Amino acid sequence: MTSACSHLRRMLRHASTFLSLATVSAALAQDLQPSAELVSAIDKLVAKNGIDDDTPGVAIFIRVPGKLRFQKGYGLASVKDATPITPTTLFELASCSKPFTATALLILVDRGMLALDDDVRDYIPELPEYDSDNPILIRDLLQHTSGLPEYFDFDDEGVPMRHKTYAVNEDYIGMFAKLKKDYPLQFRTGSKFEYTNSNFILLASIVQRVAKQPFGEFVRDEIFIPSGMLHTFICQSPKSVPQDDDEKYNRAFGYEWHEKKETWKPSWGTPPEWPQKVMVVGDGGVWSNLEDMAKWDAAVRARKFLKPETWKEALTPSTTRKGKVLEYGKGWFIYADDDGSVYGYGHDGTWAGFENTYYRHLITHRSTVILSNRDTMDTDDLWTALDALVEKYVGE
Repeated sequence: MTSACSHLRRMLRHASTFLSLATVSAALAQDLQPSAELVSAIDKLVAKNGIDDDTPGVAIFIRVPGKLRFQKGYGLASVKDATPITPTTLFELASCSKPFTATALLILVDRGMLALDDDVRDYIPELPEYDSDNPILIRDLLQHTSGLPEYFDFDDEGVPMRHKTYAVNEDYIGMFAKLKKDYPLQFRTGSKFEYTNSNFILLASIVQRVAKQPFGEFVRDEIFIPSGMLHTFICQSPKSVPQDDDEKYNRAFGYEWHEKKETWKPSWGTPPEWPQKVMVVGDGGVWSNLEDMAKWDAAVRARKFLKPETWKEALTPSTTRKGKVLEYGKGWFIYADDDGSVYGYGHDGTWAGFENTYYRHLITHRSTVILSNRDTMDTDDLWTALDALVEKYVGE
């Protein structure tokens, strides 16, 4: 689930530090409905991005506690069925799934069931030993400093599938040892940051092994249900997809634009409508909607699930073993000024037609969620434009 840190956000220069939890709590007043002027401006912005009633589209959530709560869907979740996108339409979150994986792992840390400085091979012994003097630690996975090769680069045809029709995390884990010669470490572990999806499929497997429970079930029980995210799920197997008869909670297909044919082609969905051949989780696999992402945002704001010091660790820039400050915490991109002052955190996600972002701005307390099922959507550009509209019609 490839994702890249938005450099556009780094252009925002706000002299700030993390706001205290007391300040955050004081800001949780009654949210106000958006003005007709703001809704009209956002509608025009979406249309300017080429989205209409007949094309794949986008769902947008913006919240400024005590000032604004906007959520609306545009375009189609399914072009074939002409099913509209609404705030309850479910999208594949792609790499926006990674903060959930990190939080699940950190829950186990808080319970004393493992530690950030544990050797990953203590839990996944079949992972090859790349450097006996410098082992890969759990914190290296969380902050992308492991140096592991990208599992996407492995030849899918060579992956032994324990299920007849689809591959899972455990199938890919064995490939690291099998392909060690052809796919060695990309750099010395702990020496630098390089975003790699392999890190998070290993984290999901560690959670599953330590908790002695399927990863999707653990995250459901420990994060989704306590947050009130009752329609969010992890697509870990065909049986993990809820059979919800309520059409309100429709699921979007991801679409890619084919220039030559001038048409939108579906490229991803959930079983049984879309028989997935790779059902790897941890780096992606979470399906959610605006309604539930708003609840996730509220849970993170309230610092649920983890100890205060663990949240601080997750949302503080990590460092290499030589002390170089990185742009990533533990499962989150961290946005900071040149002087190191942190002004936001979040994550982007891209996969098979889905383009998503979750971003929290600490100065204004503003949260933005963008979920799109069209591969031409530039969520960074849209986020920047939405932010300007909120500042114009609502203020900071």
